[in-house]
Amino acid sequence: MTDHMNGDSHVNHTLSLMIKATLVFPVLWIVLSAVYDVSFVHSTIIGVVLLLVSYMGDIMLLSKIGNGAATFGDLILGVLIVWGGLQVLGYVNSFGEAVLAGAIITVGEYFYHAWMLKTQYMHAQV
Repeated sequence: MTDHMNGDSHVNHTLSLMIKATLVFPVLWIVLSAVYDVSFVHSTIIGVVLLLVSYMGDIMLLSKIGNGAATFGDLILGVLIVWGGLQVLGYVNSFGEAVLAGAIITVGEYFYHAWMLKTQYMHAQV
């Protein structure tokens, strides 16, 4: 699968999404479901939304703004999506859970972005 709209025609979206999913879902399942007793289904729903929204941001912005700004953006985005999702699903007083999950995911995002920039975007320049 390729993305012809933004010129990143060499990005392997299947592999990139799979790697990002292995970063997002375990963190949400452990932090939200195992530690804070959020249902597994609700953690998964929030994870799907976070995965898709943050991946779209990575595809549109990462190569333009760089790893640092994209990682900071993912921190804000992750906290807001997790917190908003928890609020919508009826988990009140869940800001701490959202910050913890968002912060852990953000650490992984830094390395994920570095991988994306090195292996996915650089191919377009060869």
